[in-house]
Amino acid sequence: MAVNNTPPLVSIVINNYNYGSFVGQAIDSALNQSYDNVEVIVVDDGSQDSSRDIISSYGDKITPVFKDNGGQASAFNAGFAHSNGDIICLLDADDLVFENRAEQVANVFITNPDIDWFFHESAPVQTADITDDTLTDLYNQHAKDLSQIDFETIDFKANLCNAELPYFAPSTSNLCFSRSLLSKFFPLPEVKGISGLAICDFYLRIVAVWLGVGIKSEDYLGVFRFHSNNLYTTQAITKKQKTDCEILLFTAYYLCINYPELAKLSSKLLSKAICLHWHVRKNDFNYSEIIHKCQASLSYSERSTIFPKAIVYSAKLRFSKLI
Repeated sequence: MAVNNTPPLVSIVINNYNYGSFVGQAIDSALNQSYDNVEVIVVDDGSQDSSRDIISSYGDKITPVFKDNGGQASAFNAGFAHSNGDIICLLDADDLVFENRAEQVANVFITNPDIDWFFHESAPVQTADITDDTLTDLYNQHAKDLSQIDFETIDFKANLCNAELPYFAPSTSNLCFSRSLLSKFFPLPEVKGISGLAICDFYLRIVAVWLGVGIKSEDYLGVFRFHSNNLYTTQAITKKQKTDCEILLFTAYYLCINYPELAKLSSKLLSKAICLHWHVRKNDFNYSEIIHKCQASLSYSERSTIFPKAIVYSAKLRFSKLI
């Protein structure tokens, strides 16, 4: 990864939408890295709060990207397009990174030159409990040299072909990729949907794991912030089901279109989406057209399994709020 003994450039790409209360802390944490060769790109996806003023106040310490609201995939695309790093580390604007994140991620890529992605975890903390002392204590508690760990490289391609999801893949703020990997499939399809998440990190994780090999660490390199405005984790169950339906449906469609080898997985995701569509359609939620398009893009053998699977998932939904 390092060229001519020059440490790889790490791009920390922050995506923000109406998180003016938090984005400053996220930027500060990204700027306060122990690793020198870092750039910070902050994408504002059409916020209507104080976000843009806060982002602008950092001047040339960061690369600001201001755009109209287009959803998470469009923010990822804009951030990647404005980045120069050999390694791309994502960060949601309501989360934080430890001061050693860039250094540890770079070291993992350097000591494992054949990997394409590196996933880690973040410590879950309530907003009210986040202070400078909290971050320092968490960092001191969890700091370690990941380059000294003999990680097992994960090749999940056969599993994906068999419709197994990479459940080990964490949320946005824990995702790091080589530039060469992202260059293979960026830009992402820019589908906003109702939730803004129709194409999101769910699609990103699947495609990255499909196209590359990597490492998953359970170590914390940041903080996942719990708060009342979490776009997904604190939603009411009906809204979660709508969001899940949208994510599953569009992910199924674009996987089938772009990666026909994953038709079995696409069929599985479409079955889950149809199940949720049946469940929430009385609430002005209708994606019948895209469901039909997705079905049409699959082979007859895969199409024939969709509705039986959807019925099974519907039965499961009686006992579980999510599938």
